[in-house]
Amino acid sequence: MTDRAAAVPRSLPAARSHAARRGKRRIRPLLKHVLLVACGLMMLYPVLWMVVSSLRPNSEIFRNAGLALTHLRVENYSNGWNAFSHPFSHYLINSVIVVTGAILGNLLACSLAAYAFARLEFKAKRVWFAIMLVTIMLPVHVIIVPQYVLYSQLGWVNTFLPLIVPKFLATDAFFIFLMVQFIRGIPREIDEAARIDGAGHARIFFHVILPLMVPALATT
Repeated sequence: MTDRAAAVPRSLPAARSHAARRGKRRIRPLLKHVLLVACGLMMLYPVLWMVVSSLRPNSEIFRNAGLALTHLRVENYSNGWNAFSHPFSHYLINSVIVVTGAILGNLLACSLAAYAFARLEFKAKRVWFAIMLVTIMLPVHVIIVPQYVLYSQLGWVNTFLPLIVPKFLATDAFFIFLMVQFIRGIPREIDEAARIDGAGHARIFFHVILPLMVPALATT
């Protein structure tokens, strides 16, 4: 009995210290979440201020740093939409045309060039591949003037053609290199199996390699 009675007081400090440690473990995640929420609100404040300021008169935008609206100006959006010589939808359509053409050109041309470097055998293959990699290191300022002269002689200035047509000629060496490395990771046994079934390079590329290149195509 005496041993049991003596053991009870000794266990009380240990239980209290254990409960204190458990309390600290619960408080630390709570403090972390509170800090994260506060940081998130601080990061969202400029965005909220921008949205609120878009509904204010011009004279109040930089005078009021708060988020309270005193004068609501919804017409700011219509004025901004028609502020230039054409409506803003005109420029959005231009961007859609350029982006769509550039993406389709890169996907088609770069994947074809990558398949050639990864699977085909031709003369000076390594030399052409090295030249292609060297073009990655060329700064745009070196080629922008010759490009402008060329496009001016072709009559392409102030058109979509200089922004879209080069993409169909596999001019982005980085994406070619990316796809070459991806195709090299595809086993050649798949190509050989398709070749046994009578498939040529075109069919192997479009029906075998291209469906397996979805991650590389998505990255491009």
